[in-house]
Amino acid sequence: MNRLRRFWLQLRGHNCHTCRFSDSFRSTGDGQVSRLHTFCRNPASPYFDRPIPPDRWCDAWQALAE
Repeated sequence: MNRLRRFWLQLRGHNCHTCRFSDSFRSTGDGQVSRLHTFCRNPASPYFDRPIPPDRWCDAWQALAE
């Protein structure tokens, strides 16, 4: 994807936290990791069933259903 277009989409709020396949949940934690986790549940994403990437972006982003 064009870097300028990607930057524009990120400015408009297209990131992993606003994707319809984002799944955030709390765990009990063990003191070694944070208690809030966000996983990608999009089967078309390279991050499927894994924690969201550090840059909080992938090309498989889809808008939340209204």
